[in-house]
Amino acid sequence: MANSLKRSLSLPQIIALAAGGMIAAWMVEIKYWFQLSGTGSVVALILCGILVLPLCLIYTEMTTMLPFAGGENIWVSNAFGWNTGWLCCWFVLLMYVMAMPTVSYGIASMAGYLIPITSEQTKIAAAIILLIWYIMSNFEIRLMARIQSFLFWSTLIVAIGADLIFISSGSWKIGNLSPWFPNGISGFGAAVALLIMKFIGFDMIPQLSEEITFQKSKLWLAFAGSLFFTALIYGTAIIAVGGIVSQEWIQSVSIVDPKVADLLHMHWLGIVIVVMGTLTCLTTLTGFWVSASRTLFGAAQQGQLSSHFTKLNKYGQPYIGNIAVCILSIFFTVFAPEAWVNYIYTIYGVTAGIVYLLVVLSFLQLRRIKPEWNRPYYLKFGRILGIIGVLFCLYVIYQSVQALDFSAWMVLGIYLLFGAALWAFAKIRQRQNPEHWKMIITTPADIKENS
Repeated sequence: MANSLKRSLSLPQIIALAAGGMIAAWMVEIKYWFQLSGTGSVVALILCGILVLPLCLIYTEMTTMLPFAGGENIWVSNAFGWNTGWLCCWFVLLMYVMAMPTVSYGIASMAGYLIPITSEQTKIAAAIILLIWYIMSNFEIRLMARIQSFLFWSTLIVAIGADLIFISSGSWKIGNLSPWFPNGISGFGAAVALLIMKFIGFDMIPQLSEEITFQKSKLWLAFAGSLFFTALIYGTAIIAVGGIVSQEWIQSVSIVDPKVADLLHMHWLGIVIVVMGTLTCLTTLTGFWVSASRTLFGAAQQGQLSSHFTKLNKYGQPYIGNIAVCILSIFFTVFAPEAWVNYIYTIYGVTAGIVYLLVVLSFLQLRRIKPEWNRPYYLKFGRILGIIGVLFCLYVIYQSVQALDFSAWMVLGIYLLFGAALWAFAKIRQRQNPEHWKMIITTPADIKENS
């Protein structure tokens, strides 16, 4: 493998990239959480995080065993073959690219707190942001990682600080948190599944595994750290605003936390939260962007896409992949409906459920057929945690499919048809030019070539 990504990412930077991908415009999305399960959404969030933890530990073992960009694709390809790996790769790419509407519309909603902005202006601003980020993505990832680290740790301080101000304001009452579960078991159950969208980001770590500078056995700290900080920020936000305003009030506003600050006569805090929230969205964009381009890079290394996607610029960045990510990002952002929160959560749920299910099944399969492969991190009670992971993923898929609307089905259908066309093209090229399009499945034997 002639083209190799540069090693330049420290453990704190990996945590910032992963957690930054999970933490987006919650002051806008929190309306949906309360709609699902009221203040009890904090319990659903914690339970979802606990159920995601086994997935993180499975990812840790798989990443240390096969530490390559395009992680899930490579794992599934080794377990179930090249074609199933291709399918997994296509869903992983969708999972990352769908983050772009979250970022752009989140920024627009927050900007509306300061300056009124039309839907047309929103789309134009979003496209400009994506084009700027495309330019930045072609420089050394170390630069983007430093920006990401600064923005993430700043976000953590500001978010927790604002929540503490809300809780200590004198207007916060524990009685205001009731009713905890206004939609009963059904609403709570849906929240447990759909809130997995807020933990999508830990899966970025395998895409960056070729670029880490620390020991692979410590990767579990990156997974656990990103999961913890995400749950901390979202959980405190739910408790902080839920103890001040009613659930009906939350549904009546376009953005929650800054409006709560206004109620407390702290407009300055609202401005700080909006600025911080905008920067948070940019951290989300950074993490998902670099992971999407590296997903394409890994697929090209296995002959699933054109070898052009393995080409690197002088900064060691997969510039062809960055172009593809830019085009797809603008497409999904411009054509996202106004009810973008429900639309993104349900598509994310289906997509993440399928990807994680394939990973867990691959984990169990490779434990069975490749027990001799070196695993720097070996997960204890792997079979039990694997079964829990399978059941959880099936539950997420079921709940998400139940919630899909027509526009979401259309997006999924078009995306899968486009993917089928690309898969068919790859199969044709394999017959026409087997030398340049041969099926390759990366194994541990290739690790030395990337060290």
